[in-house]
Amino acid sequence: MAMKSPRPGHVASAPLRLYVLATALVAAALAWQALAAPLLVRWLLPSLDASRASALVFALAALAGGAGLYGLLRAGSLASGDARGDTPAPGHINGNGPGGQCEQQLLALSKALPIGALVLRNGHIVAANAIAVQQLHLDPADWSQRRPAQLFADSAVAEAALTGTLPLLSSVRLRRGGASTDETFRAAVGVHDLDLDQRRFRVLLFDDLTESDRLDARLQQQNGQLLAVAGRLITVQEDERRTLSRELHDDIGQAITAIKLGVVTLADHDPSRQEVIDEVVAIADQTVAKLRDLSMLLRPPQLDTLGLEAAVRWQAQTLFRGGGPQLEFAFTALPVRPDPAVELACFRIVQEALTNVLRYAGASRVEVALAADGDLLALVVTDDGRGFVPSEATGLGLVIMRERAQLLGGRLQVETAPGAGTTVRAQLPMA
Repeated sequence: MAMKSPRPGHVASAPLRLYVLATALVAAALAWQALAAPLLVRWLLPSLDASRASALVFALAALAGGAGLYGLLRAGSLASGDARGDTPAPGHINGNGPGGQCEQQLLALSKALPIGALVLRNGHIVAANAIAVQQLHLDPADWSQRRPAQLFADSAVAEAALTGTLPLLSSVRLRRGGASTDETFRAAVGVHDLDLDQRRFRVLLFDDLTESDRLDARLQQQNGQLLAVAGRLITVQEDERRTLSRELHDDIGQAITAIKLGVVTLADHDPSRQEVIDEVVAIADQTVAKLRDLSMLLRPPQLDTLGLEAAVRWQAQTLFRGGGPQLEFAFTALPVRPDPAVELACFRIVQEALTNVLRYAGASRVEVALAADGDLLALVVTDDGRGFVPSEATGLGLVIMRERAQLLGGRLQVETAPGAGTTVRAQLPMA
C-alpha cells in the first residue's frame, strides 16, 4: 500500500514552528516575571534590588523554557529532519542546521538581556554578550583559553557555579579581567544547564551590583545623618521642655502666688471688695494649678526623682482621670534603673501611645506593661480599640516613636488592624 504524502502546508516549516514556540516562551516568561518572580526574589534574596533580581530570574526562566521548547521541537522534527538529511553541525555555538539555528537563537537572546550572560561548554567560554564583555573586561580573542573559574574571586564559589550546585541568585564576587587582576565586584549570579543537539551548555547570568552597593552605602550614610539630626532635634526639644517647665513652675508660678497674697492683704484695708478679692484668688489658684500640670507634662519631676515606673503610672492616670478606658498596669520590678536617656525615651513613647488611644482608639481597656528582657527594657501598650491600617497613618506620632527607639539602638513595632485593637511594642537597651 502506497503511503500518502502530506498535503502542502500540513507540516509547519521550521521557522514558523520556532516562531510559534518562541511566542509561547515569551508569554510564559512574562507571566512568570509578573506573578511568581517578585515573590521568589523576595523570599530567596530580600536584600537584592527587586528589578535587577527579577531580570535575572526572567532570564533564567527564559533560557530554561527555551531548552524545553527546543527539545519538543527536535523531538517533533526528527523524522522529517532525518529524511531530509538535516543533521546538526558539530563544533561551535554558531553552527548550521536545526541545532545551530536554536543555538543562534540562544545567543541572540543572551545579547538582548539587560544583564551579563556567558555561554560555557567543556569548561571554556564559547559566547558572551556585550554586557559581560564590558563588565568582565573579556577579550573575545582568548575565549578558548580563558577558564571560567578565573572569573570568580573565590575558588569554592567557582567550583559550585561550574558544577551547577550554586543556588539561584547567589551573591558572589567576580573578577574583572580574570586571574590577572585583583579588581573584583559583587554580582548576583544564576547558572542553568542546557542540552542543545546532544551538547551540554552552561549559561551563567550575572548582574553587577556595584552601583546598587554604592547607592545603598550612600543611602545608609544619609539615613545616619538624618538620625543624627533627629537625635539632635529631640535633645534640643527636651532641653527646651526642661527649661520651660522650670520657668513655669518656679518663675511664673511664684509670681502668680505673690499676686494672690498681695490681693488677700487688700481685704484688711477694704472689706467691701471681699467678693472681688475672692474671685481674683480663685482665678490665681486655678492658674497655678494649670501651670503645675503643664510643667509636669513638659517634664515630670517623678521621672527624675522616683523613676520610670512612677512617671508612667502618673502620666497614664493623669491622661485618663476625666474618664475613658479602664486602665491596667503590668509592671515587673526592674533589676537596675535604666539610663536617663532610655527612661525619657520610654516615657515619651508611653505618652504618645496613650494620647493616641485617648484621641482615636475609642477603646474600653488599656494595658501598660513594663519589664526587663535581659539587657533590654520591654514596653507594651495594648488597647482593644478600633485599630487602623498602619500604611494609612498620616500623623507623625508613630514616626517619632520609632525614631526615639532607633536613636538609642532599640526598635518599635506596631501591631494593629481595623477592629482588632492596637499593640505598641518597644525594646530599648537598658544602658
